Amino acid sequence: MTTYFNQRTGDRVEMDGRSARLDSLDNWKILDEGEKGEIVNDGVLSRPTLTAPGVHDPSADVPKTNEELREENPSLESPRVGQELTAVEDGEAAPALKPPAKNAGLSKWQDYARQVEDDPERQSDVEGLSKDELIARYGGGS
Repeated sequence: MTTYFNQRTGDRVEMDGRSARLDSLDNWKILDEGEKGEIVNDGVLSRPTLTAPGVHDPSADVPKTNEELREENPSLESPRVGQELTAVEDGEAAPALKPPAKNAGLSKWQDYARQVEDDPERQSDVEGLSKDELIARYGGGS
């Protein structure tokens, strides 16, 4: 099990194996067993022109984690974009996202494609694809 820690937000991700995407980003660090990880203030979040009101206190010595911000102000929940992430307990398998049936409507295929597609450019292309093109690109159910 590999544990990644985001040094700017405090987020943690646990997964089997390694992630090429997280390995390539300088703000994600692999934690050793028992290591907690430390948030690093890179100065960008303290710039007043880049902060949203009520989200970040530039006078704070240590930036707050996303979890702390959500606990302080639950009304700041942002709308979900892409695939909904589900917290998984140790030893519990994550639910698999299954493609709709081949005879499902175009809107169901578009919703499914938006959930499984990570690339924002390809997500924007989903609206212009036909149902057959979506099935070819994202696989077909029964």
